[in-house]
Formats: sequence, C-alpha cells, structure tokens
Amino acid sequence: MRRKHWISVGASIALGLIFLVAGLGKLLHQPDAVRLFFIPLPDFLTLTLTKAVFNLLPYLELMIGLLLVTGIAAKFAATFSSVLIAGFITHGSFLIRRGLGPLPCNCFGKWKTVPYTELSVIGSLYLDIVMLALVLIILFWYQRSFFSVYPWFLARGKIAEKKDRPMPNIK
Repeated sequence: MRRKHWISVGASIALGLIFLVAGLGKLLHQPDAVRLFFIPLPDFLTLTLTKAVFNLLPYLELMIGLLLVTGIAAKFAATFSSVLIAGFITHGSFLIRRGLGPLPCNCFGKWKTVPYTELSVIGSLYLDIVMLALVLIILFWYQRSFFSVYPWFLARGKIAEKKDRPMPNIK
C-alpha cells in the first residue's frame, strides 16, 4: 500500500506540473494561444464560447496544477482535469482529422521557444493519453478522500502506515 500511495503522489505532482507549465506558458504569451482556439475550429465553437474558453483555460490549468501538486482535493482536481483532458483529446483528434497533425499545437504557449519543447498536435495527443493515465492512477491509488484539503506533504507517511498495520486479533 505504501508504494501505491507514493506512486499516486508522484502521479499527482507530475500531472500538476504539466498543468502549471501549460497554464503559465499560455498566460505569458497569449498571441500564440489564440491560434490554437480561433483558427482550427471556427464552425465547431461559437465565437463567444471560444473567447470564454481562451480566457479561462490558463487559469483553470493553474488552479488544477496547484491543487494536484499540493495534494489538496487531489481526487477532485484529477476528476475535473479528466474533463479538460477529454476536451484536449477531442480537439487534437479534430485537428488530426483535418490534416493539421504535424503542425505545432502551442499547448504550452511561451515555452515553445525553449529548445526541444515544441509539440506537434500528434505529440500533444500522446501527452494527453499519458495525462489520462496519470489521472487514473490518482483516482484509484490516492489514499485520501475525494475532497481532502490536507496536503500530502504534511501527512509524514501516516496514511500509508495506517493501511500497512495489521489488524489486532479480537477474541
């Protein structure tokens, strides 16, 4: 049980860092992020909905990332992030179907200027599948309750030890 606990904490931190980097990158350089929303799917989303998603997405990613890294309501954040990831997978699938798979996805906004960090749409789809696997690890192995607001780093292993202790014999 202890191993599953720490694997789920690691998955939570990894997923949280991905969301933090993506959200911060989009906030730092919004003109690149505009292409991601406005050009590929003009007939799929209305202009109002597109603007709302464009303005809210970086903040949602930052909030989810902070919750996952700290472990505050990690299962809730993972569940909410699975909805976002499903949207990312759907969006990537539409782009690939339109023949835009090799183009850069601009998923990380400003960070695309760092060498070896620019993802194609196909590469981002692979990353989304890995993120979905991390969500499943968190949901099935994370040992806290769904809305637990107690951070993982304050537990000092108490949760993992509690599950490992043998039950006393009651006669």
